[in-house]
Amino acid sequence: MDKLFEIDSKGYLKRRESFDLEYKQNFQLGDNLLKYIKSLVGMANNKGGKIIFGVQDRPHIPKGMTNNKFNETDPKTIDKTIREYFSQELIWKSNVHNFNRHDFGVLSVEEIENKPIICKKNKDGILREGAIYYRYRGETKEIEYAELQKILDREKDKEKMLWIQHIKQISMIGPKNVQLLDTYKGEITTGEGRILIDKNILDKLKFVQEGKFVEKEGYPTLKLVGEISGVVDTENTIPTDTLYPLFTKDLQQKLNLNSHEIQCLLWKLNIKGNPKYHSHIKTSGKTTCNKYSEKLVPDLEQLLQNPQYLQTCKDEYKKEVADKQKKTKRRKK
Repeated sequence: MDKLFEIDSKGYLKRRESFDLEYKQNFQLGDNLLKYIKSLVGMANNKGGKIIFGVQDRPHIPKGMTNNKFNETDPKTIDKTIREYFSQELIWKSNVHNFNRHDFGVLSVEEIENKPIICKKNKDGILREGAIYYRYRGETKEIEYAELQKILDREKDKEKMLWIQHIKQISMIGPKNVQLLDTYKGEITTGEGRILIDKNILDKLKFVQEGKFVEKEGYPTLKLVGEISGVVDTENTIPTDTLYPLFTKDLQQKLNLNSHEIQCLLWKLNIKGNPKYHSHIKTSGKTTCNKYSEKLVPDLEQLLQNPQYLQTCKDEYKKEVADKQKKTKRRKK
């Protein structure tokens, strides 16, 4: 952050306003808040950026904020305004930075995943319904043709890549084992049959995009959040053994490892709990056992081609066990 406050011999900030940076003297509400949000939206439609409050305009001298409105404003007020006027929520945060004994407010926003964000309604000549705002060098304005075309092209490319990923996963699972969730009709299709979800349950389900919880970097993953207490027409559900046919001893045999070595390897890669590779299978009552998918074997074989990898796993596992034992002894004392 201090790099943003580098000053020259005259006391002016070296960095000028740009496509990802805007300066303001003080934070204000009312129409000014709409203008800040407009800039944040423009940055989110570009590469993200920051608005820094406490900087004198022309020349840009870092003097600090002269009122307390930045600290006094509830973030809910900003969130509510964003939702009221724009098609998507922003991933934004606020904090106060101290420099030379002065406080500077900072509103920062991340680049939005699904572009563009569109204005939903007019407001006093500040916002226009249907407009797409974009941050250019030193100004936020309605997007021009070239930038809009780039956004649309990127979104098409992202959709193509998602289709490719879906097709790859279907090929790995096998078309007969694929189940499709239709949140509109409330059905999960399973081959020729279907599972019906009660509407009261369906209304509680949400798709949430969460940070970097992805199978492969760059591709968004959707996490299903909600509780399903009952389903109808379950005759066509897929046996778990079909997806996870291997016991731990099967992995040992296929990889030519002993029980300790396979334990260290699975611990190092955090395999247990990863639905791509592992599942807990009920045997009887509350008893479960660990079972693994076939796709785990070639992935492990590739890692084990490095002769040092297994030894690294063993060393780190040994250290982990030793650390836990030390903590246990301290608690007993």
